[in-house]
Amino acid sequence: MEKNARRIIQTALFITLSVVLGFLLAGVPNIELMTVTVFLSGIILGSCRGMLVGAVSILIYSIFNPYGPPPPQLLAAQVAGYVLAGLAGGLLRGPLMKKGREAVLLSALSGLVVTMLYDIFTTTATALIALGPGGFIGGLAGFFLTGALFVVVHVLSNSAVFTITVIPVLRAVAAFEGSGVE
Repeated sequence: MEKNARRIIQTALFITLSVVLGFLLAGVPNIELMTVTVFLSGIILGSCRGMLVGAVSILIYSIFNPYGPPPPQLLAAQVAGYVLAGLAGGLLRGPLMKKGREAVLLSALSGLVVTMLYDIFTTTATALIALGPGGFIGGLAGFFLTGALFVVVHVLSNSAVFTITVIPVLRAVAAFEGSGVE
């Protein structure tokens, strides 16, 4: 199969997997597998395609969410967070492909940082929507404090998910690609 066609199919598969995993856990607050899927797409397909997977995945998931689509400001923050996850995966490919404890620790730290940034983006956007431009600055800290438990659960769960999935998935992909299977 032509390499470009293969990359297009892989990109579409990552988008599909990310969206399906999003809907699978939609009813569980702040526990999700979309971020790690987008991050892995960045590692495996490169930063540009990882960013594309992130943007398209969250657009599909958010717009067709069973709880309703988000306001435009929140959607923009979600897209920014998922684009960042795909970019981060691509940028960290080299260090994550190495064997050893450092790669596992880096995957955990990646989950923590990427998720924390996503939560900062989306909480800020939500505060702007709820408080309006006039009350935004004064109310932002309170908004972050109110949602702190949800952020902690999201950050810790994603750190755990990244820790237990990133390196094993990368090893499986490397073994598969080394097998000569197209």
